[in-house]
Amino acid sequence: MTRQNHTLRITAENQPTVMEKLLQVTRYRGFIVTGMTMFPDTEQTKLTIELSVQSKNSIEHLQYQLHKLIDITDIAVNCTSSAQCRA
Repeated sequence: MTRQNHTLRITAENQPTVMEKLLQVTRYRGFIVTGMTMFPDTEQTKLTIELSVQSKNSIEHLQYQLHKLIDITDIAVNCTSSAQCRA
C-alpha cells in the first residue's frame, strides 16, 4: 500500500491545548504532518485549521479519533492523492 496524502479542514474551539492534542492524536495514529495553517475567527473563539497529512493508514480512522477530542467541532477531509479519490 502506498502513502496517501490528505488535507483536513478542522474547526475547533480556541483553547490553549487544542493544537497539542490534535498533533498528538495525528502522530499516535501513524500520520506524518506535511503542512499546517491555522487562523482564528473574528471573535477569537474558534480556530480553522488546515492540516495536510500523509500515511498508509485509513484517513477515516484518524477522522474518527479526532472527532473524539472535545474541542474539535467539525472535520472535513479532502483526499489529495489516492485511488479512492479518483472514483
